Amino acid sequence: MQVDRLSQRLDSHDATLLITSDLGRTRTTASAIGHAEPSAAWREFDLGAWDGLSTEEIRGRYPGVERERFGTGDFHPDGGERFADFADRVRDAFQTVADRLDHGEQAIVVTHGGVIQTVVGAIIGATVRSGMLVPSNTSLTTIRLEGDHAEVFSYNDDLHLNGDAARPPGTRLRLIRHGETEANLEHRWWGRGETNLTEAGRRQAASLAAVGGPYNEIVSSPSSRAVETAMPVAAGAGVAVQVNHDLAEVHFGEWEGLTGSEARAADPEAFSRIFDEGRDEPRGHTGESFAEAGRRFGRAAAGIASNGSGTVGVFTHGGVTRAYVGSLLGIPFARREGFPIQRNTAHSEIIFDVSGPRVSSYNVAAHLGD
Repeated sequence: MQVDRLSQRLDSHDATLLITSDLGRTRTTASAIGHAEPSAAWREFDLGAWDGLSTEEIRGRYPGVERERFGTGDFHPDGGERFADFADRVRDAFQTVADRLDHGEQAIVVTHGGVIQTVVGAIIGATVRSGMLVPSNTSLTTIRLEGDHAEVFSYNDDLHLNGDAARPPGTRLRLIRHGETEANLEHRWWGRGETNLTEAGRRQAASLAAVGGPYNEIVSSPSSRAVETAMPVAAGAGVAVQVNHDLAEVHFGEWEGLTGSEARAADPEAFSRIFDEGRDEPRGHTGESFAEAGRRFGRAAAGIASNGSGTVGVFTHGGVTRAYVGSLLGIPFARREGFPIQRNTAHSEIIFDVSGPRVSSYNVAAHLGD
């Protein structure tokens, strides 16, 4: 079923390259998309003596495994691959494919969950295993390339499975960015200021309401652009919109209402420290830093999760969502561009379970036609 739905979704793809790990499960999946080039470089981590064992069986036979920090550095199972060697192999495989693509070309690689997580970690400069769920079977993770820069455009997009993907039990917070605004079109920083949705933004909200849900609760930033985006979704779910002030956008201080060019001209030294040198300082002197915004949002998210259940629609903003996701994954401020600002009305999902909050998906939006 998963492979059939993936095949339907990618039926009109125009990828230049179709590559697959040479293991049977990936080759079978890839064959539903087209004729794929097999490569052992895209294999999953070699588990050695652990191959075929369940997590419970591994813990029973190797009681010290938790202390050995699975998935880092010199760690390796008996007879298996050293994790640092695995990470190098995956990075080399990714770069080999990237080098084969000309500008505007696309590649599809059918591979494994641990490989995808490792590629993402290499791009954002963090080890993501503790803060990010393994991607669903047949889900799409899209990496965009521009010169030497790579970004994780979306993670774990499994919307073609129509909710049939496995997820751990827990409260799901679906972080939804507001619809397009006038300030978005002008590239103005309005953290706490108000700006109206455009006609396109209102259409995005209506499209989201048509495909969204079911939601047990709807919570919104106090900004009118977030509340207005939430209203049609809440109406469809039959719930009220609750407002939480800690879901507001990053505060830009003295730079509120300015474009990036205007902020640089107004205070070139402070602007350069943040955006050229990568120092995480408060925006516009009196605003917030990236880390401060992430912590604020994190407190709000934890409170919502502790009081809620099922799926909660959280209507908020692009900058603060990226700051929060960055805090969960341990992304250094200077590497934040590895995840782009979420698209208007796209969502990122955080699951709160016994392990705490973990990123389930990022920047996913079926209603935008992607």
